[in-house]
Amino acid sequence: MGDFTKIEVGKIFPGPVPAIEGAQMELWHDMLTMLIQIPGLSQDQLRSFNKGFKQYSYLESDTPIPIALWIFDFPAPHRLVGGSFNARLAERKWIDLYLDTCDNGAKKAIQFFLLDGQILKASRSVELDLAAVELFHGTIRKQLDMDYSRTDFDRYLAGLHNYETQNLFHMGKVFKPVLRPRSFTSKLFMYLRKWI
Repeated sequence: MGDFTKIEVGKIFPGPVPAIEGAQMELWHDMLTMLIQIPGLSQDQLRSFNKGFKQYSYLESDTPIPIALWIFDFPAPHRLVGGSFNARLAERKWIDLYLDTCDNGAKKAIQFFLLDGQILKASRSVELDLAAVELFHGTIRKQLDMDYSRTDFDRYLAGLHNYETQNLFHMGKVFKPVLRPRSFTSKLFMYLRKWI
């Protein structure tokens, strides 16, 4: 995915989308991205996405091939939405850019795209906790240092499906979303705190 300027809500998504319902994690340039595919998206599901998640979890599996698993806790009816990451499937130049923290520090943003088939219904960008990103970087480096096939990775990933998503969420390290200091949301939150 390269041309971010052509991504518009309500239009056809200008790139490959997940073929089946679920979430898919990718690295675009130097940004972590999650595509969430929900065919026949309801208004309740759209509202849940737009409210945002209240917490999230990062888990590095203890399988022979470490699997990076992010799980985001959205309000009902979405609830827990998770995605795994295989560094071997990402372009190496993008991985190198993502891991490069020399100039600007860690790239802490994650971009979400909510899809109904080919149509983009909503998007949002959220800043992740630095500690979570550093854990993720560690898993990526471990994956890059190993020699494994996609089949091997998928086999260990399938083993994680034996666990309930709720259990995987709590097996990981849980974080709260980061409010950006100058964002409208954080200003509103600070204002409302005076009245709570």
